[in-house]
Amino acid sequence: RIFGMSLLEGARPPQQPLLLGLPLAISFLHVLQGRYAETVEELQAILNAEQREDAPDYRGTSAFLQRSLAESGLEGQLTFSYALPANAGSVELSPGGSEVVATDRTKEQWLKATLWYELVGSLLEAADSFRAGVCEMASATHIVLLSAEDLREAWSGHGVVSDADLEVWKSQTVISPAVAKQAEWFFELLQGELKHVRARVLKFSTGSDRWPVEPRGFHYVIEPLDGGDGALPCAMTCGNMLQLPRYSGREPLRERLCQALDLGMDLALK
Repeated sequence: RIFGMSLLEGARPPQQPLLLGLPLAISFLHVLQGRYAETVEELQAILNAEQREDAPDYRGTSAFLQRSLAESGLEGQLTFSYALPANAGSVELSPGGSEVVATDRTKEQWLKATLWYELVGSLLEAADSFRAGVCEMASATHIVLLSAEDLREAWSGHGVVSDADLEVWKSQTVISPAVAKQAEWFFELLQGELKHVRARVLKFSTGSDRWPVEPRGFHYVIEPLDGGDGALPCAMTCGNMLQLPRYSGREPLRERLCQALDLGMDLALK
């Protein structure tokens, strides 16, 4: 509940919208909106929405139902219970479920029960509390008018900073005249050879690698820092501030910025 309240309270204009460090799961957002999946197909679609293409969940494939459990190497291994994470026990999906082994005849029933608990049932309490917090700060229409995907972007932003986003970033940056040339090189690098690390630079200097869907409240500051070509840039994430030494050219700036980003990764700022 406090999570939902703080997310909405911190995003009230004219403040910069608060963005979650990671996007909420589509399954959680569906439950938050009261859109409960009911069929196996709907449950598999939600499961697959969270999977990487190179690492699909076998339960979300058509092969799970088409093949026998023996062919899938699962014969005798599936029971009507759900193992909780961190060895916290298990939840029975039917009376005495931990002793009931799924067969080819009941595997669809097992799949539906398992996915429903994982993607709906286990999220109900948390979603109800989160919804209550959001509704204390805004009306329920804030939740139901958007699709789950749009709601996730509104709260978590984009994971990629596009060329158009970079132009907005640049236009809404206040630059100290003392480092005007260095700031120009900085944005040129982000437009060109450092395009692939835009999100990392955003994380380094603002605390979040997500770009807001509605960036009107976004602000950024570039200030000078003592030092020359051997000095690293610094950041103050509470103020979206990047501090740049007076580098003599683009190349020293690029080298030291990349070094600072790598050091940030070593400190688990990722």
